[in-house]
Amino acid sequence: MVLNSLDKMIQLQKNTANIRNICILAHVDHGKTTLADCLISSNGIISSRLAGKLRYMDSREDEQVRGITMKSSAISLHYAKGKSICVFIFKFFFIMILFIFETERDRA
Repeated sequence: MVLNSLDKMIQLQKNTANIRNICILAHVDHGKTTLADCLISSNGIISSRLAGKLRYMDSREDEQVRGITMKSSAISLHYAKGKSICVFIFKFFFIMILFIFETERDRA
């Protein structure tokens, strides 16, 4: 089910019981962007052929050029199983975090 109307999406978001907030968080080069593109293509926003190549959530030019995510992004997607009346809105938060771990040995 592809939602073509902003009004429909706004109406669906009024039912807060059907909203799920999800964060895509993983180490560098572990498929966060590819996963986000696949989820976006499932809503008909981009072609499934472009999923993983388009880097839809990397909106900054330097992110596209360097091939890494530097700024967090968010998008709302819908999910309806079959002809179900219950439609869920998934709010995905795509976050780039650099973890730096220190050990006692590194400090010595």
